[in-house]
Amino acid sequence: MATSQAAPRAFFDPWAHLPGGPALRAACEAGDIPAALSLTRALSAHDDVASALWNIAEHGLHPDQRAGYTLAVEAADDGTPLGRTLTGVRYVTVGWSIRTRQRAEHVSPAQFEQFFDWLRRAERVLFDVCAEHPGFAPAWEVRITTARGLQLGHGEARRRYDRLVALEPAVFAAQRVFLQQILPKWGGSWEEASRFVEECASVAAPGSLGPALVADHAIERWLDGERSVPSATVDRMRSAAAATVLHPEHTWTAATAVAHTNFALFFSIAKHPADAWPHFDALDRSPVEGLWNYYAARPASAYDAAQRNAAAAVARRRGRRS
Repeated sequence: MATSQAAPRAFFDPWAHLPGGPALRAACEAGDIPAALSLTRALSAHDDVASALWNIAEHGLHPDQRAGYTLAVEAADDGTPLGRTLTGVRYVTVGWSIRTRQRAEHVSPAQFEQFFDWLRRAERVLFDVCAEHPGFAPAWEVRITTARGLQLGHGEARRRYDRLVALEPAVFAAQRVFLQQILPKWGGSWEEASRFVEECASVAAPGSLGPALVADHAIERWLDGERSVPSATVDRMRSAAAATVLHPEHTWTAATAVAHTNFALFFSIAKHPADAWPHFDALDRSPVEGLWNYYAARPASAYDAAQRNAAAAVARRRGRRS
């Protein structure tokens, strides 16, 4: 069995808010992919399944570990839709680790060549899964990402998103991935992105995460240079938080933690730290990355500073009321 040496715990812990997360992490660190697949099969919420697949696949991406861990994932592929989808996700993560998260102008031709090669490998696997098991939602979610990476166009990405929505109408992971597809940095427009955010909010059931997509949208606009945050946007964000992660009917999944961390980031950059505090508090001592890695060169330090600032703002507010 291939093994992967355990690394020190990172500040952002992608496993912390996933059911069975510690056991899944331990299986990945041991290179025991069959055990990781077995634990993933026990998950019921699609956002938890999506999180588990990406977390498993993103393990062992250091160049010294990449080949061995990839072989372990391939060896664990038992021909089931889940096993084959994990293989596809692994190919995607390997490709993206080579490409990096840099804008296209900072990626070399050699990196792009390897990136496209890995994504084409992933697409072949995932195409077969979707053809043979068209009702298997996790494979459709991954194919939204491959459509973006392979530059298949917004129409094809939307077709894949719609196929997923027909199976699972409220998958926050898929909503976030498709939003990336239609942002200006990937050839879309702010108008198209805004319409999609409104669409997700308008069809959301009480307590579901669709309205939380507005935080991703607002942060992306801020990162794109729109550093002035209107008061109406802050009010909208408060309403979105109340309708989703703070709603009494909300059911916690791994995606909840992502929504919380992005709400915390938005209220921090909007200079409303007291509004950020409930989201930092919900994550407690297990922060997740969300969009913090795009916000700061040292995202852990930025998160820690913003969290302390939010706690101080709440303390000051309480002091004025006493």
